[in-house]
Amino acid sequence: MEPIQLGALKIYPFGLFFAILLIPFFAGVAYLMKKNGLKSGTASWFAVLAVPLCFVLARLGFCLFSIDQIFGSGDYASIFRVSEGGFLLWGAIAGALLAAKLTGRATRQSGGVVADSMIVPACLLIVAIRLLCGLLFKGFGLGLPLDYWFDPEETDFAYRYSVWPLEDYSFFERFPFAGLSFYDYWCWAVFVPQAIWAGVMAFLLSRVKDMAPGGKTAKFVILHSCGTIVLESMLYGGEIVHLPWLAFVKANQILCAVALLAVILVCLRRLPKENRGKAALVVFPQFLIAIGVIILLEFAAFEKKIPEIEWLPADACHLLMALACLWIALAIRPLWKKAYALRS
Repeated sequence: MEPIQLGALKIYPFGLFFAILLIPFFAGVAYLMKKNGLKSGTASWFAVLAVPLCFVLARLGFCLFSIDQIFGSGDYASIFRVSEGGFLLWGAIAGALLAAKLTGRATRQSGGVVADSMIVPACLLIVAIRLLCGLLFKGFGLGLPLDYWFDPEETDFAYRYSVWPLEDYSFFERFPFAGLSFYDYWCWAVFVPQAIWAGVMAFLLSRVKDMAPGGKTAKFVILHSCGTIVLESMLYGGEIVHLPWLAFVKANQILCAVALLAVILVCLRRLPKENRGKAALVVFPQFLIAIGVIILLEFAAFEKKIPEIEWLPADACHLLMALACLWIALAIRPLWKKAYALRS
């Protein structure tokens, strides 16, 4: 969306809306911090630290994953042209978690409690950001074009993307089902289920009670990672961030796998030493097998790079991938509950 020029002042609509959204976000954080027994002024510390850290790390993360393009073009100044866009959600999450940790140290309180206090408002902020980006920026957060997806004329499942070959799919050519791409094709609006999942996370995390500090944050990482792996696989073209020099690998999916592994390691570390080995033998094989299944399905969904399962349409791949992510979440859940159980 084009900026609004007010004399010498240039206002970007997304930046304006985002700044407005930060008001209820920090108000919610302040309320939950007070409810959780944190000192007066903790929310102010968090706000002062979170804004610059989230901004810098979100931009830095995007630039690191675009470093091959930056080197290739030789346009190193593009790193600082933030008005052109390019921010990584995982970078913003990392900035918020770092701000929570630093706030805990500055105020001599539990950084885990600080982080837990901002998780539900953060999920609601993600809901708004997903919808805002999808509605303001044409081509953002879209999946496959509907005419490719249904394609009633294609009968060979090796070249199909959906099990259901609808001849009339005009019902879906509207928000919230689809959005227009740069070339005015109706494509699945993946940003809508992304927003819905963030709302579901907010609901589930609001119900987490009687856990040790940091428990709610750990569950957020698990839920966000598992959901993002599936929803990222549904994106097609557009604003997908890939690994540098490996344009066939989606960066967000790799970051989600790393985040899940980090949660597993943190949970294992919180267990008594004598219980870590058995817990690791239970969770790691399940995690690795499920990740292997997800990798196969990712390359089978749109690109059809796995000949043995090329007959599997994309919607079936996404469903199986969702089940694999559910498997991961259920495998980690007992470990998470033991790790963050309140100890007398």
